[in-house]
Amino acid sequence: KFTMYRVNYDPPPPPADGSSSSDAILSYATSVNRRYSDFSWLYERLHKERPGAIVPPLPDKQSVSRFSEVFIEGRRFHLEIFLRRVVCNPELKDTECLLVFLGGGDDEFKKAKKDGSFGSGKANVEAANEVAADEPYQPFDPEMAPGAHYNSQHDYNKLIDKVEGELSTKKAGIKKWIKERKTSLKGTMVRSPDDAIFDEITNYVSALEMGLKRIDTQTSSLIRRDKDVSTCMLEFGLGCDALCHIDDEINGVIGEGDDTTSSTGIGQTFRQMGKTADEISKLSYEYYEKELSCFREPLRDHLKMIHAVKIALQKRHNRRVTYSTCINAVESKKASVHKYKITPGKEGKSVDAAASLARAEATLIVAKQNYEECSQRALREVDRFRRENASYMYATMLEFAKVQKEHHDKMNNAWGALVPELEGLDASDSGLRGKSFVEASAAASKNDSNVGREVEAVTTDVQNIAMPSYPPPPEPTSNGMESSVLNEAVRYRTVDPLPTEE
Repeated sequence: KFTMYRVNYDPPPPPADGSSSSDAILSYATSVNRRYSDFSWLYERLHKERPGAIVPPLPDKQSVSRFSEVFIEGRRFHLEIFLRRVVCNPELKDTECLLVFLGGGDDEFKKAKKDGSFGSGKANVEAANEVAADEPYQPFDPEMAPGAHYNSQHDYNKLIDKVEGELSTKKAGIKKWIKERKTSLKGTMVRSPDDAIFDEITNYVSALEMGLKRIDTQTSSLIRRDKDVSTCMLEFGLGCDALCHIDDEINGVIGEGDDTTSSTGIGQTFRQMGKTADEISKLSYEYYEKELSCFREPLRDHLKMIHAVKIALQKRHNRRVTYSTCINAVESKKASVHKYKITPGKEGKSVDAAASLARAEATLIVAKQNYEECSQRALREVDRFRRENASYMYATMLEFAKVQKEHHDKMNNAWGALVPELEGLDASDSGLRGKSFVEASAAASKNDSNVGREVEAVTTDVQNIAMPSYPPPPEPTSNGMESSVLNEAVRYRTVDPLPTEE
């Protein structure tokens, strides 16, 4: 069970002057269905085809509630943002993986996903020279797994060749990773004029990330406080309503109608305070939701973009390590060729060493080209990120300030409307229908004496009523029965005759 997302692409309208538009990725409209795993494939391929470019982040995965409407809509929204950013990025919009993602049919797209070296030309060279630590090797296709049923010997031989090829590639990748690891640990890295600039960029990105994380931490505390304010004000309003009902019950208001204006004094004060507290609770919850959508989510999205910048810088560093490793390999092979040439009896090995040196020099040329292109691409992307970062953060902070002002204006209006209403009430008018408790007590005592006389008269009348009496106990007889009194009850038992004396 999975979720499909429909991706529609409409090319921009042609310019008014009739010239061809360079912003169009495809010249025709497309509509395809894609899964989240397809977006993940596009994300990985963009890194391979354009190392050093800032690839926008994908929405986070979620293991529970994956098919709820809220989660699906939220993921769709963030996937749309991802695609829009990719399409608007000048370094990514012409990649082959994006073209096949937007315009490829189902069969073409499945074939592209299975092809590990998808792409052509320069992209293929870059993918072939990817660092092992940067690109984990994938296992061979499971549809040709060992133990499956093969229709012919050709299928079996194809499987063997494929496994051997993948093992050879994996072995070569491990060797390459070990060499590059040694180069990185030894510190024998190639130096370029751009290294100081990239060090400054790295420090800038780290400081920016640290500052935004601090803001995010404090923002989370503020948002939790605003949510707590909403809950507390709701409970506060319920407490005021309860106090109002208590005062109304004492004053005898309850049961006389639904007119809330019949409350007087402190009861009406609690009633108005409860209404205002309910309004403040609603305003606080609306403010909490706006802070989530207008500030915290954009802030965390920007933190993800900073992480994408760090990934782009890491790609450039990986190319630098590869280039440095190739330089060390060429120097080592040159020394081997020279050694074989001057050593008697080793002239034959010098030919193989020279061929190995030629291959290493060709690899060095490609590695140098990839490193320089990746460095320039990373510089362009960082400049673009700084421009967009300034605009993005300005808009976010401005929206946050507007939300703060709007919320506090509403809060001031709510409290400001309550003050005149409370000032117009007379808190002293809270007696028992205009009577004090002393007067109420005196009235209650007077009523109590009248009730006492009525009770005395009723008692006298009751005593004059002839009450029925219980019948007297029967007289004891001499018919062989003996009577006894136990707890004012008469009990009888049979009297056995005494034995006669003989």
